[in-house]
Amino acid sequence: MVSLTLVLASLFLIEGILDIVLFFRMRPLGGSSWVLIDGIITLLLGLMIYMRWPSSSVWAIGTLVGVSMIISGVTRVMLSLAVRKATAAMA
Repeated sequence: MVSLTLVLASLFLIEGILDIVLFFRMRPLGGSSWVLIDGIITLLLGLMIYMRWPSSSVWAIGTLVGVSMIISGVTRVMLSLAVRKATAAMA
């Protein structure tokens, strides 16, 4: 469980960095600020796990993965609504 938590922290850090890079690539598009928010929160979650790593193994997997999934889901919904609004404006 301890090694799985360390892998999870690494995944969160990488995903957060990639989401922030994605924000800078898609900045002109509407709804891109949600990607930045998702990246920052995911990066903070990864840092939270690393800072308390051996002791966070018990609670981090369930709690922080759940938070990350909720934030990522909201981000994807808001981004898809922004794309829908942009395509409706073009048509």
